[in-house]
Parts: sequence; structure tokens; C-alpha cells
Amino acid sequence: MANQELDKDYLFKTAARIMGEEMHWNNFQMRQFVNILTNVFDGINFVSSSPNMLSTEKCKNTVIIKNFEGCKKMSGIKDSSVKQYILSVSSLLNFCNKELINITTDDIRRYLLYYEKSVCKTTADNCRRNLNVFFQFMADEEYIRKNPVTKIPKIKDDIKYKKFYTDLEIESMRDACIDKRELALIDLLISTGLRVSEISNVALSEIDWENRVIIIHGKGGKDRVVPFSVRCKKHMQEYLMERGRYLSHFLFCSNKKPYNKLCKGSINKIVKNIGTRVGLPEITVHCFRRWLASDLNKKGVDPSIIQEILGHSSFETTQKHYLDKSTNKVCYMHNLFAS
Repeated sequence: MANQELDKDYLFKTAARIMGEEMHWNNFQMRQFVNILTNVFDGINFVSSSPNMLSTEKCKNTVIIKNFEGCKKMSGIKDSSVKQYILSVSSLLNFCNKELINITTDDIRRYLLYYEKSVCKTTADNCRRNLNVFFQFMADEEYIRKNPVTKIPKIKDDIKYKKFYTDLEIESMRDACIDKRELALIDLLISTGLRVSEISNVALSEIDWENRVIIIHGKGGKDRVVPFSVRCKKHMQEYLMERGRYLSHFLFCSNKKPYNKLCKGSINKIVKNIGTRVGLPEITVHCFRRWLASDLNKKGVDPSIIQEILGHSSFETTQKHYLDKSTNKVCYMHNLFAS
């Protein structure tokens, strides 16, 4: 059997990953380790004639995915987001049954066309974006020469009307609250339009009561300062007085021991229960977010300020999902000038 030359780059990165997991190295330290190995073994080829030697071809996909996972985690990307990236890549691999370095633009295009049959176009485009991030990582790390996803255009969604609740419907939610925690929660949603995960993680130490602002740790590790109303302040403080300020470090917590912070599921359930009382069983936390953007928009607030309040990194997101489809502004202007 002829000697087979082994891929040093994959061997070094595999060694760095294994050592990194064992020694709890960060991404920079793993890169340093690879650089050291590369310099030490410069000009030396690794060959093997043994069938029992590690096959770099078989471990390529695993090595690349592991390196991607470590790189993203070290850059501050949340575990849940990293899992979504890897889920998209795994689904593509199951469809193509090929090595990642051999996947082409046509492979990805065929997969997305297949995937789009079972999901909405927005979900399919999210998958395209996930794959784009992953293959750009591969290109940056020189696993491949070019990112094959860059040639695939955005999957445009059909323009559909999204429900924007009226001022009366939102106000009815406040009236339907049966305890101080519910009232504080609904008022905070009305006043700030926070995401459900952001509501769950609001810490008492991050609330400036005097200036009526909260430091919010948003998506992608981006912090922002969000103001809240006087009425919201009143109801949140009444809730804290009733439950006890030192019961939990978080603003919203369970009513039972050990008084853990309210998780996203619990918050969604509370909102759904309140909505059911007033005949709005489909309302969600996100509906308050759209309502706030719509309300600020129709009152003439600068769109960039709305973007800042909502915590969007891209103005396109604010405009597409929160401003363009707002019929409230149309009705408001019509009543003002045409009635």
C-alpha cells in the first residue's frame, strides 16, 4: 500500500480543538496552538501507510463544525443561535450527503428549494442566512476558496398584512389584569416593546428609577437603554412592594419558592391568559412590540429612534416588519386631514 499524505492543517486543528476542550482554551489560544504546530512542522510532510491511522477525510465535517461552534461562542454569540446555525448545516449535510468542502452553490440552491416546500419563505431565508454565516466562516478560515452561498439571492417573502392591535385593544389588556404582577408586566410591554427574552432577564440592579430607564442586554450581546413611562414605574414599584424587593434579583419572578425569574414560556402564558379574558387569545408579547412601533410611527417619531428603542441592528428590519405595514398611521393621517 502506498504511503498516504495526511492533511496537516486538519490534524493541527483537530489537536487544537481537543486540547482546547480539555484545557478550556479560548479561540485565540487555539489559534496560537495551531500557529505553533504549523511553525514547528513547517516543511515536514505527514504520511501513513496504516489503515488504522486517523482519516482526516472522515473527520473533516466534524472538525469544521466544532471549530465554527467554538469560534462563534468565543465571539459572544448565544448558544441558542449557534445551535440554529449548526441545525441548518446538519440538515444540508443530510440532504447532500457530501463533505462540506465539496458542497457547491447548486447543492445549496437545490436544498433550499426542497426546504422551502415545507416551511414559509421567511424561515427558508433564515436558513439561507445561517448557511451564509457558516460558509463565510469556512472561507475566512481557508477551508474553501469562496463562499458558495453568496451567489444565492435573498428569498423574498410574500407581502402579507400583519395584525396591528388598536389602542383600545391594548388598553383592554391593562384593564383585564387581575394582580399587580400582571399589571406591571403589561405596562412594561406597552411602554417599552421589549422582547420576551429581554423581559425575562430584566434585573432590578439595571433599572434607573429616577430617570426611568432600563439597561437591556439585547440580541447579539448588544446593550441599549430603554425608557419607560411614569405609569409603568408606578405599577412596577407597586408590584415590588407587594412581593418584596429582595425576593429575587430579577424584576419578574415566580410566586412560589425558589422564586426563580419568569421564563419566556411563563411570560407568554400570562399574556395569552390576559388576552383570552378580553377576546384576544392570539395576542403575544411580540404584538406589543409592533404596537409600540406603530404608535410611535404615527405620532411622527424619527424612525431611527424607533429602531434604537426596539434594539434592531438594521433599519431594514424596523421598516419592513414594524413600520411599512402599519395601517394605524394611514388611518390616523386620514382622520386628521380627510375627516
